Amino acid sequence: MDAGVLPNFSKLAKQGTFHPLATSNPPQSPVAWSSFATGMPPGEHGIYDFLRRDADTYSPDFSISKTIPPENILNIFGLSIPLDEGQIINRRQGVPFWSDVESEGGRSTVIRVPVTYPPDPIHRMMAGMGVPDLLGTQGTYTLYTTRPLAAAGTSSSRVVRMRPNRSGRIETSLEGPTDPLNEEHQALSTPLILEPAASGGAKIQLGDETIELAVGEWSPWIRVEFDVLGPISVSGIVRLNLVAAYPRPQLYVSPINIDPEAPVVPISSPADYAADLAGRIGLFHTIGMPEETWSLNENHISDKTWLEMLKTNLDEREAMFFDAMEKNDSEVLVGVFVQTDRVSHMFYRGIDPEHPLYPETDELARGAIEWIYTEADRILGKVMAEMDPNDRLIVLSDHGFAPFRWSVNLNRWLVDNGYLVLNAGKTQSDIAFSNVDWSKSTAYALGLNGLYINRKGREAQGIVEEPEANVIKARLMKELPRWAFSPPQATQAATLTTEGESEDEAGGEAEQKIAPPVGQSVIRQVFDGDVIYAGNANGDAPDLVVGYEPSFRASWQTTLGAVPKDLIEPNAKKWSGDHCITPEAVPGILFTSFKPEQPISQIAQVAAYARNHWKQSQAETP
Repeated sequence: MDAGVLPNFSKLAKQGTFHPLATSNPPQSPVAWSSFATGMPPGEHGIYDFLRRDADTYSPDFSISKTIPPENILNIFGLSIPLDEGQIINRRQGVPFWSDVESEGGRSTVIRVPVTYPPDPIHRMMAGMGVPDLLGTQGTYTLYTTRPLAAAGTSSSRVVRMRPNRSGRIETSLEGPTDPLNEEHQALSTPLILEPAASGGAKIQLGDETIELAVGEWSPWIRVEFDVLGPISVSGIVRLNLVAAYPRPQLYVSPINIDPEAPVVPISSPADYAADLAGRIGLFHTIGMPEETWSLNENHISDKTWLEMLKTNLDEREAMFFDAMEKNDSEVLVGVFVQTDRVSHMFYRGIDPEHPLYPETDELARGAIEWIYTEADRILGKVMAEMDPNDRLIVLSDHGFAPFRWSVNLNRWLVDNGYLVLNAGKTQSDIAFSNVDWSKSTAYALGLNGLYINRKGREAQGIVEEPEANVIKARLMKELPRWAFSPPQATQAATLTTEGESEDEAGGEAEQKIAPPVGQSVIRQVFDGDVIYAGNANGDAPDLVVGYEPSFRASWQTTLGAVPKDLIEPNAKKWSGDHCITPEAVPGILFTSFKPEQPISQIAQVAAYARNHWKQSQAETP
């Protein structure tokens, strides 16, 4: 705004209000948006992290929703036939303000707000974060390659090795969901064929569709059908990108999105809204987190290719929002544009000279964040131009951003300091605490900010009695903020090895010396879960919440319950900006087109304002 490149945000700030907006603790999207919707703190709405831990297995689980399978199944002739329907349940508790408006006679349209799966039964809703892909995951892409590439080591990717015949023809398949009727739960699949194209690209046949792609080109949406039994099939949609050309082709296939025109589970309210919307704006991403960040993190697609994908997603979100504005049949319209968040995650390396990957960034990467904010400004200008004189506009972000330069292996610290104990002879542990001796362990970390006491009677193999639990918590709250980055940690983190691949060579390694942040504090504050999550609505709350200092963040291994070798490592991923740190360092921002009658200083207060304003407007209007 100060640079003059966001004129519409500047105009809105002068017209109404503009100030920081306190975020949730921790400042994670599902936590903050749940508070936005319900007006409740996390202890009441029950969402504390992207991940929750299963106290019976110590394994990570998705926090937003859960699927309950059918209770009665008939197994006959190798088939498993469900005799009743299963359930999909949103773990978030509390009533969102748009439902309150509906219960009092108003109408609400809600577009892609996080933690709205399954969709609420309101006038109109397109569900957001939480909607799975057709595999039941939060976004699993597939990379087909003729080159010796290892899998990415994450459930978000599948790497399939292809072998062409002498003419270059490749016959393979795209695996879809598991067969819902087969006792062995085998994957359904549809044929995939590649052949060299005269243009230099590739001719691709996927199911019944045949297209030709140039290198780097995205396909339009392609519908894929997975046959179940007789005329019964499951429909999904994908986009393809030809990453590399013949003679050594690579083909990227997006996550298999639920087909909005034939959804296998409810993704909108009413149920036919998704199909109606697709009829007006065309097919669109339906998965709750459609920006495929892991494909860029693993260098399976380029910066340019990823940004082109994101632009498509932004266009879809814009079309959805203005379709709702044009209908003009709701008293409340809420839409979330997540693209500013995703670009900031992936391209903070372009504006942070101290990030390990900054020297490798080009002009495209260094301008990506400004580009997405100018796009946000353009969309804001359109909204302001189409508003009626009496409309009230609130624009907010649920959190801010900070650099993510160093990955913190918190479970390693817990092992080194005697809280987490590994099995005899083991020095490391894989995800889900595979090598942990729970009979001797008192604390463990899982998720982006959570830390748990291994409590007796709560955890399956808990050993810590209640009085001792409070002592351990107090000790951790005292010791962790004293943790300063120092040798030998600095020695371990001093060399960054990056791997890259071009279209002409299989890959290579380059070592880059990184200046370690010797003496810097790693954790600013540790919060007591009993205090900040009073009530603990569903029993999922962590015992402690870790507030990292800017530039540090929990490692991906920590989130899944692993214990790597090193305490702290340079962040070599393109996911280079983050906000899952101490909340005071990453507040959001609030703009309004009016002067609020009551202060809105934190994100949970937005719901109260919306409810009160609706009641007041109803009282004043005959």
